[in-house]
Amino acid sequence: MRSDSELLDIPVAPFELTERRRRNQELNIAEYRDRAVRLESRPLALFVELTQNCNLSCPMCRFGEKYQKEWNMTEELYERLADELFPSVHLVDIRGWGESTMLPLFGRHVARALSYRVKLRLVTNGQINRPPVWDMMMRAHGLVTISVDAADPELFTKLRGGGTIPRLERTLAELVSARDRHGVPRDHLSFNTVASLDNLHDLANVVSLAARMDVPTVVIHPMVASLDDPSHLRHDLDRTQEAYAAAAERGRREGVVVQLGAAPDPSLAIPEMVRRPACMHPWSYAYVRYDGSVGFCDHLLGSDDYTLGNLRDSTFEEIWNGERWQRLRQAHTTGDIPDQFAPCRYTYAQRYIDFEYLVHPDREAGLVSNQTHREVTFRRDPREAPSVPWVPAADGPEALIPLDAVTGRMREARD
Repeated sequence: MRSDSELLDIPVAPFELTERRRRNQELNIAEYRDRAVRLESRPLALFVELTQNCNLSCPMCRFGEKYQKEWNMTEELYERLADELFPSVHLVDIRGWGESTMLPLFGRHVARALSYRVKLRLVTNGQINRPPVWDMMMRAHGLVTISVDAADPELFTKLRGGGTIPRLERTLAELVSARDRHGVPRDHLSFNTVASLDNLHDLANVVSLAARMDVPTVVIHPMVASLDDPSHLRHDLDRTQEAYAAAAERGRREGVVVQLGAAPDPSLAIPEMVRRPACMHPWSYAYVRYDGSVGFCDHLLGSDDYTLGNLRDSTFEEIWNGERWQRLRQAHTTGDIPDQFAPCRYTYAQRYIDFEYLVHPDREAGLVSNQTHREVTFRRDPREAPSVPWVPAADGPEALIPLDAVTGRMREARD
């Protein structure tokens, strides 16, 4: 199996803002502000997909695939990323389409990242409990987000296929204990919740579960699905708005920040908070998948369609400043998003700031939560704020949707 006990003896320390990181951050923010398409800076946040294997079979993304060793990132590729990119990035996020904690060498990967004194972040389903790893991450003031879509045990198991609440609670107890033992800010632990019509009735209870387990933040994202999916939130906007309001109020009563990573629907978005100006991800983010393919947005890790090159064939610099990545930055500057990057249109229709402020401090002003807003949704006629599909219609023409085509119309409706 594995032995993590030796991790307890590895010295680690919190994030260090070295001169190299400081200069890179200043330059990257300036290049983003100036909408440069060819960059001298390197990414501020790097997402590393250690594996596409997963211990669960969630109906929203998994279909019961068997474990395949070739879906794991090689040690050689991980070391290459560490040597080349970790010294300049602020944030290293070790997750992807799979579950990183199931890897026998996961603790070693964590230790390697922390040797560079990065901000280390992990998103996990919380079903594999590795106390020595949690201790090491908390000694370095790492950030851990746990995916929790329900508080009801039966619904939890249904939505997180194969997962259980008792296993989740054991992992959470160890994480909270390590956090408090090492004096880590409480908000370094959080829940990530995907909302659909299947679990709307349980959202407020997820907030109560967070309060009971001493997790101070719940970030809610709407399920991304075709409008044909009966679980899509647009099919019942009244119930959606009521459930979000109930979760926000429960959070206020129980001391939990309920943050919206995106509006539940464009017709329920707060217009002035929908992501503007241009999304920073093409300038400041990069991800590397298990197979060496490179992309620009953590929301697109699961697909080959949005990668811009592969480290098996090119250097990172050749991809980062290659023609395809430069065209992408230009598209986000002009607002003409081509079909190849259709999910970006969704961003400009309903996404808010998530955790971008960890590398771009001024992004914190874009947060939407029950602390920043009394009402976390704003209702308008769905005809004035049409649903934006994640992928274009197969039989439709290539559509170019300027940034203001959706957000501008929503602001006018509110004014």
